[in-house]
Amino acid sequence: MYSQKPLLELLRAGKVPGESGIPKHIETVISNVFLFNERVYKVYKNDNEFFNKNFHDISTKEERFAFSISDFEWNHQLAKEIYLRLQGVKVEGGSIIFLNESKNAEELLLVTTQLPAGTVLLDQLQKGNLTEVDFYEIGKQFAAREKGFVWRGEFPDESLLENMLGRYPDVIEWVKNAETYLPTKEREEYGKQLKGLIMRVYTGETASVTTCFDFHSLNAFYADQMLYPFDTYPPKDSWRFGPPWLNIYRLATDIFALAGEKEFRAVIQGYRECLNIETPSKETERLFIIYAALIMVSSLYMLAKTDTDKKETAGKYHDFLKWYAAS
Repeated sequence: MYSQKPLLELLRAGKVPGESGIPKHIETVISNVFLFNERVYKVYKNDNEFFNKNFHDISTKEERFAFSISDFEWNHQLAKEIYLRLQGVKVEGGSIIFLNESKNAEELLLVTTQLPAGTVLLDQLQKGNLTEVDFYEIGKQFAAREKGFVWRGEFPDESLLENMLGRYPDVIEWVKNAETYLPTKEREEYGKQLKGLIMRVYTGETASVTTCFDFHSLNAFYADQMLYPFDTYPPKDSWRFGPPWLNIYRLATDIFALAGEKEFRAVIQGYRECLNIETPSKETERLFIIYAALIMVSSLYMLAKTDTDKKETAGKYHDFLKWYAAS
């Protein structure tokens, strides 16, 4: 039976052609990531039962390669400066061999630029070192990148109501992962409010779905006044489409919760002025904020299990959610 273990051991040891030193190793739910001085290498896991069962089955080489290729092409289009190449590799004679063609490869590595430490947007929100001008630029720059993104596949034939009702059970299931901090009664109250907003906002709505990114403050770098979206390929096929404005509200809600409303408004203003469009209704905005906050609060509490620095941030975000939902 095939195992990724030999490849992972060589990556941990820094035995990568063209690299030197021992990389920092980060293990996520679905991947192993290795950070060298200038480049980062990511390989998707083949054996994560939770992901394979609930999101996208990449247990086979064929499906894992297809997913990796789609991931790279999606992210490269959105942030060409960051996503450098997709590299086929195999292990031979105790070494990692780079291959020009993927057909003989054992795995595909996503190769990206290593950005300076401390430039993940969430880290900067925790430190509070960004200005209102920065937040305006974040909204404006994301709008420009989003505008230039072209989805080359087909859009699903579904209404915005169908799309959001499809997302609803995923969110409800997701927040159960933080049930220690989000008890049943509280979760049910949020779910009831979210469902009501979906029905009121989108019943009878005729606008079409658009491309959606997995975009939030953990998936964005901000360095030298430049925004770099990162790792935005949605893990579930149906999440690649959704309502207009949802992308920026996923990120802007993080800023509302961790920086403040004025900063949040600056992001929305930058986005709106770049695209020359009208802002959503107050009820649509409320829907997006509660939706985004539920996802991020749960994510931060889960991350806090292994990263204690996230615990305080999760608590602050949770307080924001409770205040906003009750307002």
